[in-house]
Amino acid sequence: MRVDDAEALRKAAGDGALEQHAPIEVDGAAIEFSLRPPDGAALARAVRAMAERRIGALVQGSGSKGSLGNSPRGAQVLLSTRGLAGLRDFDPEEGVLRAGAGTRLGELRDALRASAWELPFDPPGAHPTLGGTLAAAAPGPRHTGFGRPRDLVLGLDAVLGDGVRARCGGRVVKNVTGYDLMKLQIGAHGSLGVIEAAWIRLRPRAESERTLAAALGSGPEACARGVALARLASARAVALVDKSLAEAIVPSLAPSAGWLLVAELAGDEALVSRDAARLTETVGAAPASPGAIARLRALQGETLGPIGLRFRLAVLVDRLGEVSADLARAGAALLVYPGSGLVYARFALDEPDGAAVDRIWRALGVAARQGGGHALLESAPAWAKAARDVFGEPDADLSLARALKARFDPAGVLNPGRFAGGL
Repeated sequence: MRVDDAEALRKAAGDGALEQHAPIEVDGAAIEFSLRPPDGAALARAVRAMAERRIGALVQGSGSKGSLGNSPRGAQVLLSTRGLAGLRDFDPEEGVLRAGAGTRLGELRDALRASAWELPFDPPGAHPTLGGTLAAAAPGPRHTGFGRPRDLVLGLDAVLGDGVRARCGGRVVKNVTGYDLMKLQIGAHGSLGVIEAAWIRLRPRAESERTLAAALGSGPEACARGVALARLASARAVALVDKSLAEAIVPSLAPSAGWLLVAELAGDEALVSRDAARLTETVGAAPASPGAIARLRALQGETLGPIGLRFRLAVLVDRLGEVSADLARAGAALLVYPGSGLVYARFALDEPDGAAVDRIWRALGVAARQGGGHALLESAPAWAKAARDVFGEPDADLSLARALKARFDPAGVLNPGRFAGGL
């Protein structure tokens, strides 16, 4: 970065906000500067200076999703939201809270521990932040019961790519001002704006919780059974794990073939007892060892070896059996959430092998099309991403995405190259 550009960022964000350090590699890009604005006003000034000087920035919370997205293009600074941390408001009567984007989810859970409410986010990763979770629209094992991140946000503050601070929504459901802008920012991977803070709808804390597991067999029938069980009224997390991964979740019940079902039930005691009895009667479920959901969450965010690939597919639930069988034949280790049609497919590579990556990409494309959905490469070495779009094949929505990028980040300084189509 040029000396005058660095000085402009220091002046905009405040003393001590800009740090120069040894190069940090992010997907093949070496970044030597980090910027940590202390508040929303400083963030807006800094982004405005970036836009005026065409200084590309990689937006980052805790860094737990640093490999998610296409390889960056022309980024010169890491823009951290950790200075925007903190619980701003909590209404125990309404069950809503407002927090800064840089707040770690663990801090929010601690703040709610003595209340009747719980935080409805559980994405994988080390110390994920609220802003990072929303920017990536990152689900966790409990999204079956909690809902997706975009369903849980009542209001959102963001700084757009020209430095304008925007507020949409509010603390109550009826406040829908700016609703569409809020939906655009959630899942945009920081390419349309930097999330500053958000109002979140909380979930009542469950009276009873139980986690059970069972060997479910194999084939399309097993997937169909998993879909049915995910619709139980108390189902908060329901997953199918293939035999290659089951040992890491519930060693005592890991099947020698087919799927391992893991289900977490939560709600009032009568409902949980009824659904637990159904699981026991229909599939022979037994209590899972403590920490099964935490291990499931960790597994969702892991790759197989240092140069492995991890994909996330969203497909129609009635095609899960067919998609899973195709991916297994291609060599994938599988974790499936049958209630939502999410499939996590992991592939191990012994060494850098472009031909193997090409083969895997083709298999994922076929599976996504057969499943009536799409695929996202969540994690891979930088060399495996080269000349590829991790968001999959371009579609008719790409022209709309380009128009939105031009409107909300006209200078192209927010996560340049990271989003779909290299935007």
